[in-house]
Amino acid sequence: MSVGSENYQLVWSEDPGPEASRGPLMGGRWGCSSPLSMLRRVAPIIILASLLVCLFLYYTSPLGATALYAPSAASETTGLDSATTEVYRKRLRFRGTQRRLPQALIIGVRKCGTRALLEMLNLHPYIQKNGAEMHFFDDDERYANGIEWYRKKMPYSFDNQITMEKTPSYFISREAPARIHAMNTSTRLLLIVREPADRVLSDYTQIMESKLRKGIQIAPFHEKILTPDGEIDETYKAIKISQYAIHVLRWLNVFPRDQIHIVDGDKLIADPFAEIDKVQRFLRLPLHITAENFYFNETKGFYCMRNETFQKCLADSKGRSHPFVDPVLMSKLRKFFAPFNEQFYEMVGQNFSWPTL
Repeated sequence: MSVGSENYQLVWSEDPGPEASRGPLMGGRWGCSSPLSMLRRVAPIIILASLLVCLFLYYTSPLGATALYAPSAASETTGLDSATTEVYRKRLRFRGTQRRLPQALIIGVRKCGTRALLEMLNLHPYIQKNGAEMHFFDDDERYANGIEWYRKKMPYSFDNQITMEKTPSYFISREAPARIHAMNTSTRLLLIVREPADRVLSDYTQIMESKLRKGIQIAPFHEKILTPDGEIDETYKAIKISQYAIHVLRWLNVFPRDQIHIVDGDKLIADPFAEIDKVQRFLRLPLHITAENFYFNETKGFYCMRNETFQKCLADSKGRSHPFVDPVLMSKLRKFFAPFNEQFYEMVGQNFSWPTL
């Protein structure tokens, strides 16, 4: 019996034979000769196979996984805030990844550009950042949780990626150098510094704005940095932090100088690529970050970052303007730091030529 149609002919046979019973996937033939019918049957198989191949290639590629890991990229596409994105990022796991102890640490200095440094380095596909400041090595209570607790706080990474954590207060900690050395003697350390007097003013400005948002008044800058008899108050914490020579000595007593790379924070602001390029060489990474990854934002007044999938500027709280300070007072502060700076230059073998007046 046959049924005719305008496009094709369906043939009914009382004895279709063994080939028909096997079906098309077993080498047989369907009685229907319609190309459309055949396409409907094989299309799902083709689509599924293609999807599996794409997923395999994407999830086993460090570049693909890095794109998903990057909080900045994720927030651009999902609309989630950076903190929420960071939580999701830490929970992502791809085949071939695991949580690892950091092989590199940004140890300080506070208000010298540690966040900018971390975000700029995160442009590199072989750097996996931990966005939160862990305070593991400078907080006795957290350190008591043990190194395995710390490791589990790190993001997932591939074998060829460097896990990096940033906690600026490590630099001024007495315990952090020995504790980090106990974790891994070959840990690479990044220290970013800037002109000490300007760093003190940035430190004061951040605290002042934080207090004002809570409705708390803070003493003016000159009262904070001067004693009643008009001398520099060395007990003020911001002054202590800027005495780099005192703190770096503890690190040099534990780590060799060639494991500590010092970033010029003032130059990072003016020419970010030049400083970041030195870091990726220090970390012995392929030179993936180029000058094209940075562009000057005229509105914000500083450099922002971009790659093939996203562009990002630091938060408005970064690069905030400072309150006016009498130049005579700033000169007095620079004169105070001058001998500490000279000691620092000699210790690290690097002259930053900071002003002395």
